[in-house]
Amino acid sequence: MILWLVPEVLAHRPGLSYARIDPDALTLTFARPELANHIPMEDLEASRVLIAELTLDQVEVSAGGVRCTLSDPTVTAVEGDGVAIRAALLCPSGEGRYRAGFLGEMEPGHRHYVEVEGAAVAMLDAGAPETSFTAAQGSVAGRFFGLGVEHIWTGYDHLAFLFGLLLTARRLRDMLVIVTGFTVAHSITLTLAALGYVTLPPALVEPAIAASIVVVGVENFWRPPARRRVILTFLLGLIHGFGFAGMLAQLGLPRHALATALVCFNGGVEVGQAAVVAVVLPLLLWLRRYDSFEKRAVPLGSAGLALAGLYWLVERLVGV
Repeated sequence: MILWLVPEVLAHRPGLSYARIDPDALTLTFARPELANHIPMEDLEASRVLIAELTLDQVEVSAGGVRCTLSDPTVTAVEGDGVAIRAALLCPSGEGRYRAGFLGEMEPGHRHYVEVEGAAVAMLDAGAPETSFTAAQGSVAGRFFGLGVEHIWTGYDHLAFLFGLLLTARRLRDMLVIVTGFTVAHSITLTLAALGYVTLPPALVEPAIAASIVVVGVENFWRPPARRRVILTFLLGLIHGFGFAGMLAQLGLPRHALATALVCFNGGVEVGQAAVVAVVLPLLLWLRRYDSFEKRAVPLGSAGLALAGLYWLVERLVGV
């Protein structure tokens, strides 16, 4: 029973590795010297693919008889001369199984400590490389819906673009049509990109999203008619859809529930967007009754929006 008391820091000791299974991630921790027996460890990022092939690629996590989805891993150094390999994890609910296939390639006597959401589960070795656990990840629908809401509420560039559209609102009907055009457009490209039919690299998409904010901010000075703005918003919305898809790709779509995950993520984005519109639009329409808002606040807000978009554009281009 003393094995259950092994502290996390000991996972950095040669001969002992560590796995933590959380609702949304799997993290493996090894002592750097042990991995160095197989892989050059001078540059972790340069060795990331080799490290993943040795460790994460030989791990199997399943729940309810369905293999869980693991995203591309990140590899980082941790305190105590350790190396952490972390990948986003997506599992259905149900009885889970974890198998560490890499144990056969470790030094004789290597032990692998496994915990699920902070609770000890098993101590594995080459002779007993797998264990069962209770998957508490929740439904695919609920998880991806929540991620969609979270993404739109924390996506400052998408919110800035939406605010720019709402800033010149004159009539509720016109703004609902414009926002609907944005919704339809990004839903199209999100779906096409998530299913692999059309893909664009983040190095192109992220600067283009920033540029779309600049375009909306500048266009606000000309008070475009609703019909023209609907067309422009639809075209720019196509770009934002690729941005949503990029985030979804990082999470990893579950093959066993592809349609459910995609529909629910997009639904979460729409609900989150609708909540923002429901709060901001009535306030802006009320403020528009004052001449000072139209003459001063709208131009200042639009200029600030364009400058913010320009800053993000330069930042993202320099970072490419």
